[in-house]
Amino acid sequence: MSALSGARLLTAGSAWRLTGLRATGRALVSAITGSDPDDRVLAGILLTRAGDRSVPLIADAIAAGANPADLIDVLASIGSDAARAALQATTRSTRPDVATAARQALHTLDQLRRNPD
Repeated sequence: MSALSGARLLTAGSAWRLTGLRATGRALVSAITGSDPDDRVLAGILLTRAGDRSVPLIADAIAAGANPADLIDVLASIGSDAARAALQATTRSTRPDVATAARQALHTLDQLRRNPD
């Protein structure tokens, strides 16, 4: 990740959390599905920190066919009722790999709920 790329993502993350401006949220979703692993990690952290505000954008990206692995991980990291609902909806995906990943994320969240230590 370049310094410029990191600064752009941090700016987008702040704007997303403070204003909910969809363009900034979409920039983070785009980064998390991009090729730079450092950008993906930072975007995932920023989307997670924004919490439920991020859930609809992530769900839309998954439904639109974006590579779901990191997006499903972010939903699991958010872990809220809205994120769980999005994961539950994703289990009905026609793409078996997506449905399986969503089921696994829900299973992990259920395990954490039962054993919070």
